[in-house]
Amino acid sequence: MNKSAYLAAMDITFWRLRDTKVRPYQVVWDADNILPAAEPLIDTVLGLIGISKDDCEFNTEPHKGKTIVWDLRCHRVRPRVAWLVSDPLAELLTSSEAKRALWEQICQWREQQLTA
Repeated sequence: MNKSAYLAAMDITFWRLRDTKVRPYQVVWDADNILPAAEPLIDTVLGLIGISKDDCEFNTEPHKGKTIVWDLRCHRVRPRVAWLVSDPLAELLTSSEAKRALWEQICQWREQQLTA
């Protein structure tokens, strides 16, 4: 029997090198299957605030020590420390009102950065 097939049959995963890239920012969201369909939107929003997607961790819960740049959760918690707070991805992809509210936040954030 093939060694990899044997390990797969036993549900043993292969050892992988840990991703050592430091990602100083995080996007907090409700995990769902929308992410692949929403990648262009995510890239655009992060680009508008000057952040690369490669510099972000996508988590369902905030982690201490990392700046939250975008909160996409249904149930937000206080204190709100994210730069942007919007409806979840599924809502953003279908609702013009949700997109408009996010766009207004991006404009306000950019104005604050220009005056700071």
